[in-house]
Amino acid sequence: MTTTEMQPATKRHYWIRDDFDSLMGMLPLANQDGKDHRRSSTSLVYPKNTEGAYRELRLRGLECDRTDLLKLVADGVVSPSEDGNDVDWTKDDIDRAAEWLYEHRRWNSWTHFCFIANVSFGQCVKAYRVAVVRYNIPFMLSFEPQGLAVSVEPASDHNEFGRIRFYPNGTKVRPAGDAE
Repeated sequence: MTTTEMQPATKRHYWIRDDFDSLMGMLPLANQDGKDHRRSSTSLVYPKNTEGAYRELRLRGLECDRTDLLKLVADGVVSPSEDGNDVDWTKDDIDRAAEWLYEHRRWNSWTHFCFIANVSFGQCVKAYRVAVVRYNIPFMLSFEPQGLAVSVEPASDHNEFGRIRFYPNGTKVRPAGDAE
């Protein structure tokens, strides 16, 4: 059985909408309509312009730029509305682009890591945020776990995600069941 056959079609390793909205909603000002919300990766105010759409998609673990998104529009993959000099991207438009990018393996290193480790991108972000508070380390929006050790507990069922945790570098982590 190949890895692709083991992965159900509904299992996604990029940062999916529900997790993104939930976690970004914790950031100050994410739900406020400010002058830069249309081009922000972290704003939860929609519609966004093309810059905001590709920035959000990149934050969510997918590789694209403005040209890529405009090509998806031209090819009819997504159909956001026109707004003068730019395009208005709704949540649904961005999510359709995300699905296309994921299916075509336009992944950044974190999405690839999540796929290989069989963990949820959203759970990675949650675990990182817990580690930031627990170990008093600086928060980075890119949630790159610099200075942290990573532990992945595999799922008992391949249809489920594993669980990830972050610890300070130097923490001794051993597999469950290993005796000293």
